[in-house]
Amino acid sequence: MPAEMQTLVIGFGNTLRGDDALGRIACQQLRTMVEARRVRVVDQAAPTPELAADVASAALVIFIDAAHDGPRDTIATRRLTSSSPRQTMAHRIDPGTLVALAGHVYRRQPPAYLISFRGRSFDLCDNRLSPEAEAACKDIIQRTLELIEREGQRADRASLASCE
Repeated sequence: MPAEMQTLVIGFGNTLRGDDALGRIACQQLRTMVEARRVRVVDQAAPTPELAADVASAALVIFIDAAHDGPRDTIATRRLTSSSPRQTMAHRIDPGTLVALAGHVYRRQPPAYLISFRGRSFDLCDNRLSPEAEAACKDIIQRTLELIEREGQRADRASLASCE
């Protein structure tokens, strides 16, 4: 991956709603484990259109978020395909729409992934995860680090191949 382009990790969630804080808590912990010059870590309540510029300028983007549905006790990792940028005018956008917006406005869509875990409790509390989400948080951080490493190696191989 080019030196000037960083990996961007974005965690979403409401820190007052139990497991909904998962993405933000994972990012807060991850921030202490990565080199700031290689990986930029952002945590905020929800995706906003303003993030499109950051997404477009990244080499790789990884979103981390709690899910309200899906398989129990499973961390899901999926490569995002962009959705229509027209959806960005809706009240709330999702990570796929954010990637599409980056492509539409800035003409660049980096590889993007979403890592999620189905939360157990979204009750009111302050930055406190259920035991299941707490355990998943550690695994999500590990999976994020592995994805950063794997995609970085893939970019390095592509860069070497283009120099030959």
